[in-house]
Formats: sequence, C-alpha cells, structure tokens
Amino acid sequence: MSLTIHPTEAVGAFVSGADMGDLTRGEASELYRAFLEYGVLIFKGLKLGVTEHIKLSKLFGEMDAPHPLEELRHKDVPSLTVLAANNGVPVPADDPEADRIIGTIPWHADRIYTSRPIRGALLRAVVIPEKGGNTGWIDTARVYRSLPYKIKCKIQGVSIVHSYETAHRSKSMVKGGAGILPETIHPLIVVHPETNLPALNISPATAKTLVGPPEEEGRELLDYLIAFAINEDYAYIHEWEAGDLVAWDNFRAIHRAYGHAKRYPRVMHSLALSPEMTLGREIANGAPDQLAAA
Repeated sequence: MSLTIHPTEAVGAFVSGADMGDLTRGEASELYRAFLEYGVLIFKGLKLGVTEHIKLSKLFGEMDAPHPLEELRHKDVPSLTVLAANNGVPVPADDPEADRIIGTIPWHADRIYTSRPIRGALLRAVVIPEKGGNTGWIDTARVYRSLPYKIKCKIQGVSIVHSYETAHRSKSMVKGGAGILPETIHPLIVVHPETNLPALNISPATAKTLVGPPEEEGRELLDYLIAFAINEDYAYIHEWEAGDLVAWDNFRAIHRAYGHAKRYPRVMHSLALSPEMTLGREIANGAPDQLAAA
C-alpha cells in the first residue's frame, strides 16, 4: 500500500497508507515534501513507543537538545519532553476541583522565547482524557498571506520581543519561574529557510512588544496582529485518539492546547527537531539600548 496524503480544509494533511516504521526511500522523501508543503502532518492509528517515536522523528530532522526546563524532560530520554498537566494524575470525581479545566495553553510557537526556536516537533498521545484535551494548529504563512496590504507594508522591518516571562505571568506556562530565561528579539516576518515562504512570527502567549513603531502604535498593531492570527476559522483542531501523532513545522505553525477536566489524566510526549538557523538574539529584560540597536 502506498503513502497517501489528504489535506485538511484548514491547515495540514492526514497521512496514511504506509508502514511508518519501514518507509521506502521514495516514501520518506514524499513525506518530507508533504511536511514542507502542508506544515502539519496528522498520523492516525500508529503503534509507537518511545523508540519508534524517535525513529519517525529522524525522517524530519535531528532531535534538538533537551527542553530548557529540566522538569519537563523524560527521565530516561532527556530529549523527549513530557507534557502532563497535574503530572498526569487524575483526581477523584467527588473532588471539588475535579471539573476544573487544566492544561490550557494559548496559541504559541514552541521555544520561540529562545534565539533558536525548534525546527518542528512530533507530538504523540500517551494517555488521552475521556473528554477534552484537544490541540489546534494555525498556519502562520497563510496568516501573513492573508494580511491586508497596508498592514504588510506597516510591518516591514519591524521586530518582536518574545518573552517566557510574559507567558508565565499570564499562566500560559505552568513550569519554571517568571524570570528564568532572557527575552529575545526576532524579526516579525520570517522567511522559511527551505520553502522561502514568508510567515508572521507571532506567538500570542509569548509576544511582549513590537520594536520599530512608536509604543502606543506598536501596542495597537500587536493586538491587531494577534487577533488576526488566531482566527479559528483557519485552525485545524485535533481530537486525540489512541495511536495519534502530529508533526508540525514550527517555522510556520502555531498551536494551542484547549485543556481538560482535572479528573482526567492526559500525558503527551513531544520530540523537538533541531533548528537550522538562529532566528533572534537574547536581550537583557528588554533593555532600551538593546532594543534600539535591533
């Protein structure tokens, strides 16, 4: 049976029809081309453990260094990130907090708060909640393409400050402390190193400020860009089932976690792909002199 690619209506494509553990060279090349073309690939019904997860990731690139936050690293495979709200432990149904929604993370790009955000990631469902726990993706190349012409002109040469602290203070990040990582400054428009597609380098959870426009104008422009980018009419929202894995291009896709009731356990494993370029540079807490030099 040959590899088949079925695009979704929003972003990404479903992949089926081949043994992911034993792809031919031609199928592997086709899969990587689909990764570049669609930005998000959805696999259903795979039977993968950690070893197979790692093997599949190598079709898309080299594994990145372990997550900056040690508490998110898998104890046996540090390059594997474990995402488990409430540490993956359910609470009894009669617990007063049983129906509190946990694990919600707004739209973001992974590790965008560093100077070298990851190239991409492969996210695998390990323990799925009975209800909720969905994940959504939006194509930021499509976002940029859809922007009004006058906005595209206005954001040429503009930079953006991404901050782990910004995300932490808004409770978008549940691990670590607010000031554990330096802020970074990036170009607001990023050209993909392989496809040459321009994309909007927007990550609402970590976006702190724009550099270039006057302060008030910059704040209004950033608010506009965020609202424009997270229009869920253009999102693919995945309802996880056993055996699911989603791979995405972090240079052109943002994603979010919709959360689930605390009574249900949810555990996900993510493998990050090593970046191919330095996108930004670290700055010392938004120091005015460093921003001015951007």
